[in-house]
Amino acid sequence: MKSLVSDIWLIIIFIVKCQSVEVVVQQGILLGTRSSTVFDEKLYYAFYGVPYARMPVGKLRFKDPKPVKKWKKPYDARTEYHGACAQVHIVHKHALFGYENCLNLNIYTPELPDTLKGDLKSVIIWIHGYAFTSSFSHIHGPDFLIENDVLFISLTHRIGVFGFLKLKDEDTNANMGLKDVVIALKWIRRNVKKFGGDKNKITIMGSGSAVTIITLLMTKYKKLFSKAILQSGSFFSPSIFQTDYTIEKKRLINKLKDKGVVNIIKASTKDIALVTENIYTKKEAINFQKPVVPFTPIIEKKSNRSVISEYSYDMYKESKTIGFRIPILIGFNSQESITEVTPIIHNSHYLRTLNPSFRYMVPFTTGCKFNQTSKSYKKVAKKIRERYFSKEISEESIHDFLKYATDLQIYPIYKFIRKYLAVQSKLFVYKFDYEGNFNVMKNNSLSGSNALIKGAAGGDEICYILKCEPLWESYVKIKNNVGDRDRIFIQQIAKMWANFAKFGDPHYNNGNVTWLPMTVKEDNVFVIGKENKLSNSKLEKNMYKFWNDIYRKYYAKENCEKIHDEL
Repeated sequence: MKSLVSDIWLIIIFIVKCQSVEVVVQQGILLGTRSSTVFDEKLYYAFYGVPYARMPVGKLRFKDPKPVKKWKKPYDARTEYHGACAQVHIVHKHALFGYENCLNLNIYTPELPDTLKGDLKSVIIWIHGYAFTSSFSHIHGPDFLIENDVLFISLTHRIGVFGFLKLKDEDTNANMGLKDVVIALKWIRRNVKKFGGDKNKITIMGSGSAVTIITLLMTKYKKLFSKAILQSGSFFSPSIFQTDYTIEKKRLINKLKDKGVVNIIKASTKDIALVTENIYTKKEAINFQKPVVPFTPIIEKKSNRSVISEYSYDMYKESKTIGFRIPILIGFNSQESITEVTPIIHNSHYLRTLNPSFRYMVPFTTGCKFNQTSKSYKKVAKKIRERYFSKEISEESIHDFLKYATDLQIYPIYKFIRKYLAVQSKLFVYKFDYEGNFNVMKNNSLSGSNALIKGAAGGDEICYILKCEPLWESYVKIKNNVGDRDRIFIQQIAKMWANFAKFGDPHYNNGNVTWLPMTVKEDNVFVIGKENKLSNSKLEKNMYKFWNDIYRKYYAKENCEKIHDEL
C-alpha cells in the first residue's frame, strides 16, 4: 500500500514537472505552468501572482511602492492566483474582500522565446476599476485574446484608503495606487521579452476608474505603452479628484479610535477598510450634487516622484491641448448606469419623491455646489427636468431616469473624446449595445425585477473580451456549439480588440460595414451589437452641448459653495 501511494506521488510530481516552465527575469527564476483556452484549446503559458513590488504591509503600508527584491530560490507562480487588493465587498457590505499583499501580475503568453516561431507578441495589460474602491482584474482570464495571438497581463494595484490615503503633508507617499501601476509597467517593460512579448507594442487597457489612471499616466509615462483601450470611464468623471483629505482623514482616524485603534499603521486591514464605508452621512452624500468617493487620486506638488502634479492635471483643462498622441480605442455602453440605478429599478416608487424636491447631480469635476435655495440651483434643476422628464415624475419614468443617469456617465467620456480629437491622433470610438448571456452587470442588476430595459450596462462588454472566471461553466456549455450567438460574438469582439493591440486599428470590415476612426470632420461611432453598424454621434453631440452649456453658464466660474464647506 505504501509503495502504491509513493508511486502515485511520483506520478503527480512528474506531471507537475512536465507542466512546469521556467523564465528568468531580473529577480531570478520564475516557475510557470501550461494551460489551454476554453474554446479552441490553444496552448498557453501562465505565471500567476508574480510580484512587481514589495508587498505594502507593516511599515510599508500607505507608502510608495518599493522595487521587488531578488529571489533566493525559484519563485513558484504555477498556482492560479485570484487575490484582489483589500476592499469592502461589493455585494456583502460590512465584509472585507481581498488582501493588502496584492501587488502582483498574472502573465499569460501564447509562446515563450525558446518556441517563438515569428515576431515577439503584442501585449495587452488589463486594469479593472470601479470608483477607485473596487477592482477585479484577477478574475479576468486571457483565453479569447490568447486565441488571437496576444500576450495578456492582468494587474492589481492598491485601491480605496490603502491606495490613496495621504497620512502626512509631504511630497512622497501620496497616490500610492497610481504609483503601483507605474512601477508595474516599468517591471513589465524590462521583463516582457522573457515571456515572448514586445516592449514596444504594449497596449494598456482599462475599465471604469482604471481609465483615469491610464489617461493620467499618458502625460508623464507615455513611453511605457504605445496604445490605450479605454472602456466606460474618463479622466473628467466627477468623482475623480480631491484637493485635500483633511476631513476624511480625521473622520477615519476618529472612527478607528472609537474601535480602540490608536495607531493606524498597526490597525487590522478589516478595521481600516470597513470604517471607510460611512465616512460621509447620507445627507452629505445627497448634498454633494455629484458622486464623491472618500479616497481617490489627489493633486501633488510637482516633483520627480509625483504622478499627478499641477502640470499633468492642467493638461486636461479647457484651454489646454493634450500633449501626447497615441492610438486610442475608447467607448461607452448604451445603458451605462443600470448598475448604479439598480435600487431605483427595484423600488421605482422612489421616483415620485423627485416631484416636490428634484435633487440633481452634475457630471462635472468642479469642487463646488449650489445652495439648494439659490436661483442658480433652481434654474439648473429646471433645465434638467425639462430635458429628461415629463411634467410628472412617476414609476413609469424609470427609462427617463436611466437616460439621465447614463448621460451623467457618458458626458465625461465624450468630453475626453472631443478634447483628444484636437491632437488629430487615431481615435476609434464604440458604443456597446450587445445583449446576451454574458452581460453580467445588467443581468445581475435586473434579476428579480420586472423592468424591461434594452441595451448594455457599464462593464457588460468585459466578459465577452476576457474570460470571467465565475462564468466558466457558461463558457464550457457553448464551447462545441460554433453557431451559438454569444460564442460568435465573443470571437468577433476579441479579434477587434486584439487587432487594435497589434495594428492600432480594429480592422473590422464585414463587407458592408467598416469601423472607421472618428475625426474632427467625421463623427464615426461604431455600434457594437446584434448587428454592428457605423453611426454618427448626433445624440451624444446634443447631450454634450446641453451639459457643456450648463457647465459654462453656471459652474465654470465656480461661484458656488465648496464641496467641503458643510462637512
